[in-house]
Amino acid sequence: MAKMPQSFKRYFWDTDFSKIDLKKNQTYVIERLLEYGDIAAYRWLTKNFPKPTLKETAKVSRRVSPKTKNFWQRII
Repeated sequence: MAKMPQSFKRYFWDTDFSKIDLKKNQTYVIERLLEYGDIAAYRWLTKNFPKPTLKETAKVSRRVSPKTKNFWQRII
Protein backbone atom coordinates (compact mmCIF):
# COMPACT_ATOMS: atom_id res chain seq x y z
CA MET A 1 0.00 0.00 0.00
CA ALA A 2 1.27 3.45 -0.89
CA LYS A 3 2.05 6.14 1.64
CA MET A 4 -0.21 9.15 1.88
CA PRO A 5 1.01 12.22 0.03
CA GLN A 6 2.48 14.96 2.23
CA SER A 7 -0.24 17.28 0.92
CA PHE A 8 -2.77 15.28 2.99
CA LYS A 9 -1.05 16.32 6.22
CA ARG A 10 -3.52 19.22 6.48
CA TYR A 11 -6.39 16.74 6.94
CA PHE A 12 -4.69 15.20 9.98
CA TRP A 13 -3.98 18.39 11.94
CA ASP A 14 -4.59 16.70 15.30
CA THR A 15 -2.43 13.63 14.63
CA ASP A 16 1.27 12.95 14.20
CA PHE A 17 1.13 12.42 10.44
CA SER A 18 4.37 10.44 10.35
CA LYS A 19 2.93 7.82 12.72
CA ILE A 20 -0.24 7.02 10.78
CA ASP A 21 -0.21 3.37 9.77
CA LEU A 22 -2.50 2.83 6.79
CA LYS A 23 -3.26 -0.76 7.75
CA LYS A 24 -3.90 -0.18 11.45
CA ASN A 25 -5.59 3.18 10.97
CA GLN A 26 -7.47 2.40 7.77
CA THR A 27 -10.90 3.42 9.03
CA TYR A 28 -9.60 6.66 10.53
CA VAL A 29 -7.80 7.60 7.31
CA ILE A 30 -10.85 6.85 5.16
CA GLU A 31 -13.19 8.77 7.49
CA ARG A 32 -10.94 11.81 7.61
CA LEU A 33 -10.37 11.96 3.87
CA LEU A 34 -14.04 11.41 3.02
CA GLU A 35 -15.09 14.12 5.46
CA TYR A 36 -12.44 16.77 4.72
CA GLY A 37 -10.63 15.70 1.56
CA ASP A 38 -10.81 17.08 -1.94
CA ILE A 39 -10.98 15.33 -5.32
CA ALA A 40 -7.28 14.38 -5.11
CA ALA A 41 -7.95 12.68 -1.77
CA TYR A 42 -10.88 10.77 -3.27
CA ARG A 43 -8.76 9.62 -6.22
CA TRP A 44 -6.03 8.47 -3.84
CA LEU A 45 -8.59 6.60 -1.72
CA THR A 46 -10.02 4.76 -4.73
CA LYS A 47 -6.52 3.72 -5.82
CA ASN A 48 -5.59 2.42 -2.38
CA PHE A 49 -8.78 0.98 -0.91
CA PRO A 50 -11.57 -1.13 -2.43
CA LYS A 51 -14.71 0.88 -3.21
CA PRO A 52 -16.91 -1.42 -1.08
CA THR A 53 -14.68 -0.59 1.91
CA LEU A 54 -15.03 3.14 1.23
CA LYS A 55 -18.79 2.86 0.84
CA GLU A 56 -19.23 0.80 4.02
CA THR A 57 -17.02 3.15 6.02
CA ALA A 58 -19.02 6.15 4.83
CA LYS A 59 -22.24 4.35 5.69
CA VAL A 60 -21.47 3.19 9.25
CA SER A 61 -18.96 5.74 10.53
CA ARG A 62 -19.91 7.97 13.43
CA ARG A 63 -17.16 10.42 12.46
CA VAL A 64 -18.62 11.17 9.03
CA SER A 65 -21.41 13.74 9.03
CA PRO A 66 -24.87 12.81 7.69
CA LYS A 67 -24.44 15.22 4.78
CA THR A 68 -21.09 13.68 3.85
CA LYS A 69 -22.49 10.15 4.24
CA ASN A 70 -25.33 10.95 1.87
CA PHE A 71 -22.96 12.46 -0.69
CA TRP A 72 -20.53 9.52 -0.70
CA GLN A 73 -23.29 6.90 -0.74
CA ARG A 74 -24.41 8.41 -4.04
CA ILE A 75 -20.92 8.89 -5.51
CA ILE A 76 -19.11 5.67 -4.58
